[in-house]
Amino acid sequence: MSRPRSRRALLASAVTTAAVSTGGFEHVSNATNRPAFESGTIPADYYDCHSVTRPDPDVLTDDDALVTLPYPTPPSWTEKDDSSDHASSPVLVDSAAAYATEFERAYRRNEFIARFGNETRTLSLRRTEHRTAAVGSATNADAVMVAIRYNLATGTRHSAADPRDEWDIRVTYYIDENVVLRARYDGVAEELALEPDPRWEGDLVACFGRE
Repeated sequence: MSRPRSRRALLASAVTTAAVSTGGFEHVSNATNRPAFESGTIPADYYDCHSVTRPDPDVLTDDDALVTLPYPTPPSWTEKDDSSDHASSPVLVDSAAAYATEFERAYRRNEFIARFGNETRTLSLRRTEHRTAAVGSATNADAVMVAIRYNLATGTRHSAADPRDEWDIRVTYYIDENVVLRARYDGVAEELALEPDPRWEGDLVACFGRE
């Protein structure tokens, strides 16, 4: 199935958020009387899994070069509690933040390897802040939005002793039981926000359960 021409035209913002402290929990509520497509979640058949775009470099031949990282297993939506048809939202949201961080670590490392190949020597990603939001309700999350801020240090064969540092990098993720979307923030802002919204401006970086 091909992607509609404009996700922005189809996806309406139906979220209301409350300010949270670093690493805090935030609830994104669905607006009432709106079609399911406008509720904040992505329909299961909206994306073609063949459209996944993420770094996937070849195995390198230099033993001193970095080794590629596998992309992590997604959070489970199937470990249900006794009162819900979904996994416990606080647990799910927390695991989604950890998942997004590990996914970003694999993404950046594999991207670095794809660009510099056998020249790669070091890469260190240190998360400094994160923000999360349940999409759906506080007790029955249908998806999770995650924003993370991190610093990155990379080194090649020529710069391993003096790695190149990048500071205050920000990315946002949308994660549900079918897909993962990623978007990178390129602006300047003090507060970490769930922007840009990966449902509108992100790339499909993982797809589960469908071919």
